[in-house]
Amino acid sequence: MEQLTKYNLSNDGSEVIAQQLNVDRVSHKDSDGLRSYYSIDRIVDFVSNRGYDKIALQFPDCLLPDSTDIALEIQSKCGQSTNVFILADTSYGSCCVDEIAASHGDADCLIHFGSSCLSPNCRLPVLYVFGRRPIDVDRCYKSFTSLVSDRNSHILLLYDVVYYHALNVGRLCAIAESSMMQSVMEGDGSCNQEQHGRIFNLHEGKEIHDYVIFYIGFEGLTLTNLMMSYNKCQFYSYNPDLDQGRLESLSINKALMKRYYLIQKAKEAHVIGIIIGTLGVADYLQTLERLKSVLKAANKKTYTFSVGKINVAKLANFMEIDIYVLIACPENTLLDSKEFYKPVLTPYELEIAYLKGRNWDGTYVTDFRQLLPGGASNIDFDIEDERKNHNPDYSFITGRMQSTSQGDDDGLLSDGKQQSLVVRDSMQVVQHHTSASEFLSNRSWKGLDDNPDDDPSPASVVEGRRGIAMQYENESTTKD
Repeated sequence: MEQLTKYNLSNDGSEVIAQQLNVDRVSHKDSDGLRSYYSIDRIVDFVSNRGYDKIALQFPDCLLPDSTDIALEIQSKCGQSTNVFILADTSYGSCCVDEIAASHGDADCLIHFGSSCLSPNCRLPVLYVFGRRPIDVDRCYKSFTSLVSDRNSHILLLYDVVYYHALNVGRLCAIAESSMMQSVMEGDGSCNQEQHGRIFNLHEGKEIHDYVIFYIGFEGLTLTNLMMSYNKCQFYSYNPDLDQGRLESLSINKALMKRYYLIQKAKEAHVIGIIIGTLGVADYLQTLERLKSVLKAANKKTYTFSVGKINVAKLANFMEIDIYVLIACPENTLLDSKEFYKPVLTPYELEIAYLKGRNWDGTYVTDFRQLLPGGASNIDFDIEDERKNHNPDYSFITGRMQSTSQGDDDGLLSDGKQQSLVVRDSMQVVQHHTSASEFLSNRSWKGLDDNPDDDPSPASVVEGRRGIAMQYENESTTKD
C-alpha cells in the first residue's frame, strides 16, 4: 500500500517519467573477455576475407548490453570503410536469422549472436556466434555418470549451441568418443543425418530412437522441441547454470495427447487461418503453397495472415477463424495456445487432420521443411483423390459422425439466394459469399450504419447521460 501512495495519480506524471529503474546487466566489459566470449577475431576474418562492407549485427535481448562494444570493436578492426550497424528489433523470434530487417539496411552479411534454432536461411551470408557460456566440465561429467548407469547403451550427446565451445574439452570429449558425438557444424561422412540444423553421426544400422539422449543446457524451447521430435528416446539433462542433472519427467504422452486434441478440433473447423511466423527460414513459401493445396483438397476456406510477433490480441481480431496453423521455425512452431481464443496448430498436425495418407503414429515433426518434396516425412497427394475420399469421420469431441469436407471449390455457398444477382440503382451486382461476410451478418452489432434510413434530415440533439461508467446519475444503485 505504501508503494501505491508514493505517487499522486492526479499530477502531471513527471515524477514517474523521471524515476530511474535499476536494470540487471549481464555484460563482459573487459576487452579481452569480450573478444574471447564473442570470437571477435573470427568475425573480423569472416568479414575481411570475403570483402563485406555493410555488416548487420543481430542480438537477443539478453546480449544487448554488449552490442555497442562489439560493434565498435568490429568497426575498429575492419577499418572505417566498413559500415557496422545493429538491428533494433527482430521481426519474429530472436533465434531465427532476421534477413528481412538486415536487407532493409542493404547489408552484405549478417552476424547472429546468441542461441539459435539453426534454421537454414536463403538470402544473406550468415555467421553464427553462439558465445562461450561458462560450464564446469568436471561437474557435467559427474552428473552424466551418476544419471546414466548403463555403460552399454548408446548415448546421444545433445546440447544448447551456447555450449558448443566446451565439447572438445576434457571429459566431455570422452563422453562423445565413448558413445556418439553430435556436431552442429560438421559431420564425418557415411552415417550422417541432418535434423534441426544438427548433424548426427550415427552408428551403422542404428536410428535415433535407439539412443539414450543426454542434453546439456537449460530448460526452454530447444529442449522441448527435441523431446517432442524424439519422443521415443529417454532424456537426461544437465543445467550448467544450476549445476543440476535430472531425468526429464515431462510427460511426452500427455503433451502429445494435447496436440492430438487440437487435431480433432481441426477436423471440425470450416475456416482456417494460415499464419506466416517467419520470413527468413528457407522454403516457407513452398510450405504455404502446400498448406493451401491441403486445405483446398479438404474444401476448407482459408485466410493468410502476416502479423509479425504473435499475441492473443492480434489473433482475437479475426473471430471468424476456427483454427490457425503456424508456419514458423521448429522452436517457435509449438505455440501453447491455451490463452488464445482459437487453437494454433503446426503444419504437421494440419496434414494429419486432412490428408488420408498421413496417420497419427506417435512420431512428431516440428520442421516444416521435412514435409516438402524431398523431406524425410513427405507424402504425395492428389487434390481430386483427396476430395473423393473425404468420408464422414467420427468426432472424439462431440461423439458424432461429421463430414471433414465443407464448401465447394470456390468457397461459395450452394444457397441460391446468396449467389443470386441483385439489382440496385439500375446496376447488376453479383453477391458472392465469404466467410467473413457470413460471420459479420450473424453478429448483433455490425458497425456504424452510414445510411440508417431514407430521411436526409439530421437527427435532433438530445442530452446524454451524466456521471461516470461506474454509476450514471439516472441509474439507481442497490446497497447490501
